[in-house]
Amino acid sequence: MTSDPCLVLYGNSVFLAGIKAELERAGTFELLTIETCCADMLELIRKRQLCALLFDLGTGQLDFVVPLLREQPGMPLIGVGPSSDEILVLSGYSQPARSVSDLVHAINRITKF
Repeated sequence: MTSDPCLVLYGNSVFLAGIKAELERAGTFELLTIETCCADMLELIRKRQLCALLFDLGTGQLDFVVPLLREQPGMPLIGVGPSSDEILVLSGYSQPARSVSDLVHAINRITKF
């Protein structure tokens, strides 16, 4: 039996909480939430086999991005924001995401699940 792919939600915004609820309903991913105040965030990520990391573009705490891209260049880092209808994958790729359902489909497509 294989486990579901693990998706990290980085942050503690109400926006991410809503996305998490929708992802839980979809049941496609095992979800791991890491709050922005977590000092050992990179260590927690190193211990898991992750398919992607989802974060709120509105957070000012994005100092993890460059180290994480260097350590795990194949893992998509997906930025979302409540004031935009697009998602940003840090590879430079963006696409429309006007609903949480669009976001779930995009995550599945990006992570190939």
